[in-house]
Formats: sequence, structure tokens, C-alpha cells
Amino acid sequence: MAQILLGPGLVVTEAEVRAAMRFAAANLKLVVEPGGAAALAALLSGKVDAAGRTIAVVLSGGNVDPAFYAEVLKEAA
Repeated sequence: MAQILLGPGLVVTEAEVRAAMRFAAANLKLVVEPGGAAALAALLSGKVDAAGRTIAVVLSGGNVDPAFYAEVLKEAA
């Protein structure tokens, strides 16, 4: 039987996810749906210790409601 190893989980808030979506739009020129921005939210909020490390974050999904996405982007203004 294969051994399955799991690392610790992290929790991000909706506000942190929205901030990550804005960051992706403004700095990476990417449209990322909320679930696809969760890992970036964890990194940007400091919940992942990245000091002195090379970190890769997978950003996925652009399937976001246009009205919701516009609302998220307006929060930065």
C-alpha cells in the first residue's frame, strides 16, 4: 500500500483572498478565481514563512463572475 504524507493546512480569510486576487491582477496581469488565489493569499499574508526560501505558488482558474471580480478590484481604489 502506498504511503500518503500530508503537510499542515492553512486557513486564509475572504479579505486575504480578495487582496491576493487584486495583487495578481495588478502585479501579474492575471485573472484568478478565489479558490485559485488561496495559496497566494497565504503567502502574501505571511502565513507561509518564505524568508530565504524559493517559493512556487500555483495560481489557477479564471472562472470568476465578472460583477464579483469588478467588486473585488474596486476595493483597492
